[in-house]
Amino acid sequence: MLPYYAAASALVVGTLVIFASGLGRSPKLRVASVPVHGTPSPARGEAASTFAPGSVTGEAPWALSAVPECFRQESEAHGSPAFVASRLPAGAQRLAAGTRLAVGDCRLRVGAAVLTLERGGERLVVPRWTRVYSAGALLAVLRDSGGSADLRVYRRVSAGGP
Repeated sequence: MLPYYAAASALVVGTLVIFASGLGRSPKLRVASVPVHGTPSPARGEAASTFAPGSVTGEAPWALSAVPECFRQESEAHGSPAFVASRLPAGAQRLAAGTRLAVGDCRLRVGAAVLTLERGGERLVVPRWTRVYSAGALLAVLRDSGGSADLRVYRRVSAGGP
């Protein structure tokens, strides 16, 4: 059995010596680009956009976080409605439906149960059951969705108030 181990060891050591000396090296690899032709895909039934390029519209609970030039998120709380309501900034006053705010180039429109953010061609709506509170330079957006609630507190970046 010992002769077989010796022969196997000699083969392994010999192979290592050959590759270490460079005899087993392959020629230098060269990367080249080649034209590739894809196969055509079937026609898609998607509708063309009705909005100008760059415009955005839709529902977004995080809408004010998407415009850091106007609002900077300070804090966030999730949980039961009672817990989240306790996290409102001190002295926060609820903004009435119909209130409009201009902060920088952002325009906010407070509705009965929604908040709409408009900026340029963008129009984002914070979904239903939203209440908006103001406390100095802070703006609190409270959403109630049944048994749970979500509160986001923002600082106004540029001057503007209700």
